[in-house]
Amino acid sequence: MKFKISAFFFIGALSLAVIVGQVESQVVPQPLAGQPVPAKAVDKGQAIMQALGLTDEQKTQLREMNKARKPLLQAAQKNFRDAMKALDSAIYADVFDEYAYSLRLADLQKAQAELQRLRFENEVNIRKILTPTQLDSFRNLRKRFAAERKLREANGDTPADRPIMQRLQRRQERRLQRPVARPTKPQ
Repeated sequence: MKFKISAFFFIGALSLAVIVGQVESQVVPQPLAGQPVPAKAVDKGQAIMQALGLTDEQKTQLREMNKARKPLLQAAQKNFRDAMKALDSAIYADVFDEYAYSLRLADLQKAQAELQRLRFENEVNIRKILTPTQLDSFRNLRKRFAAERKLREANGDTPADRPIMQRLQRRQERRLQRPVARPTKPQ
């Protein structure tokens, strides 16, 4: 349940990051309230910007916010990946060490907490930039994206699960590559 909520916030933050990261290169007429934005007319980021009706000042604020946040998020993501690799190594080491496992698990939890802190902080900052009307529109867009994601998952397309499956496959391959009889260490 917590993962779904985190994923929901992440999708929202990522959507706004895409919005801000895009440079307006096309002039697209504003859709009427309640009408869907044509997906083929512009990319998703442009469509979201158009749907929210962001002012130039808001776009600038979001760009600056994302520019400042990007190195922090990249560092936190790298830290999380490194912690995950270290935990995997501790779990699948030839000789299991409970203490090393506990340390690596704590490192992973800290890295994950930092990622979540950055993402939630971003959500709060986005909320501060949007007007109440834009916030309502943004909530509706997020609901629509969540419904689309559920539909994709119902159809068997779960890109979020792919990295997990790939990691599990790599672990199985590593286990199969290990020799059956392990040599004993000289004492």
